[in-house]
Amino acid sequence: MALRQTYLSLKKELPEDADHVLVMRGRGNDELAPSKELLDDFNAWKARFKTGQGFENAYDFAWKRSNYEKRFRRRIQGDLKALARLQELAEQSRTRDIFLICYEAYDKPCHRMLLLKIAEEEFGAVVDHMPFTPTSSI
Repeated sequence: MALRQTYLSLKKELPEDADHVLVMRGRGNDELAPSKELLDDFNAWKARFKTGQGFENAYDFAWKRSNYEKRFRRRIQGDLKALARLQELAEQSRTRDIFLICYEAYDKPCHRMLLLKIAEEEFGAVVDHMPFTPTSSI
C-alpha cells in the first residue's frame, strides 16, 4: 500500500480497491492544487517560449522560469489545511493505495509528484514513485 500518482485519462484503469484524489483546481481539493497565481504565471511563461532558449519545450521552460517547484512547495508547506489533508492521505495510504490525479502525463514535471515528495519528507509516507501502468485484461 502506498501513496501514488497518475493522470486523469488513466483514472478508469485504476485498480478497484484503490482510492483516488483529484488534485486539480475546482475538483474539491483546492488546498492540494497550485494557486491561481502560480498557474497564471506558469501559463504566461509558456506563452513566451521560443526555440533556442535552452529548453526543449514550452512546458519545461515555464516550469523553470516560473520557479514552479519552489513556489508550490512554499504554498503547500505554509498552508495548515493543505498539510493536514496531505498527512491524512499519507496515513490512509498505509492500508490502501491512494492515487493523486491531475491532468499532466508522466513525461512532464507535475505538482502531484511534488505532493508525493512532501508527504514522504514531512509525514514519512510510503510512496510509490513508479508511474502507474494499467494492466491489460486480455
